[in-house]
Formats: sequence, C-alpha cells, structure tokens
Amino acid sequence: MKVVLRRGGFIYLTTRSKGFPYHAAPHDYWHYEPSDMVRIFRDFEIIRLETDWEAPGVLLKAKKPVDWRPVDLSGIALYSVVLGGRVKGLVTLGDAPLVRRLVLYLCGSRLGWLLPGAVVRVLGGRCCS
Repeated sequence: MKVVLRRGGFIYLTTRSKGFPYHAAPHDYWHYEPSDMVRIFRDFEIIRLETDWEAPGVLLKAKKPVDWRPVDLSGIALYSVVLGGRVKGLVTLGDAPLVRRLVLYLCGSRLGWLLPGAVVRVLGGRCCS
C-alpha cells in the first residue's frame, strides 16, 4: 500500500486487490477491496474511491477532518495473500501452510518462472502471475 499525505489533510492511496499476483518485494501480505477502504477510512471524508483501471487495485483520495478521532480497526478482516483468505490480526509467511509457503517463496524468487500456471493454481491458489 502506498499512502501520501498532502497539505490540507488529504491522503492519496493506491493499493492492490485480490486477484493481483503475489510480488514478494518488498513484502506482500494484504490486498484491499473498495469496501475495505470504506471501513478503514470511515473517520475520514472520502473524496474519491475507485478501482484501479490498470490492475486489480484501489485508488483513494480522502480528507482528514479537523476534529478527527481515530476509530478502532481491530475488527476488520482483510484479504491475506499469505493465507489466501480474509483474517483479522497480524500474519507472517510462517503462518501459511507448508505447500502455500513454498509456492509463495518460489513466486517471489527468480525461480517463479519455473512453475507452470496449473501447478500454482492447484498447490498455492492464485499467487503467481
């Protein structure tokens, strides 16, 4: 996720959504949907929210209110690339089942091209391009 805070309390954010391949560098743990942005930024004024036109992802422009008070985000389940589903809390690559961890490791390495697409879909879900 890339967040840019500009003068005047505006936030510009771009992030990937489910369906975007695992990229490993620098890290790839979470993919966000527009509905996630609505829940996460419910304490902001959302100026613009749309899906990315180039690849599965989200584009957001929001404004921080003058009387801003942070909301509790602990109850939000996000899509974990590592586990292949929505979860709450922190996740590390070590939390993934062994086969998925191996496929994610190979996808993120220079050896990813060795994996045929059918093998990746069967073993690790949709994680490599």
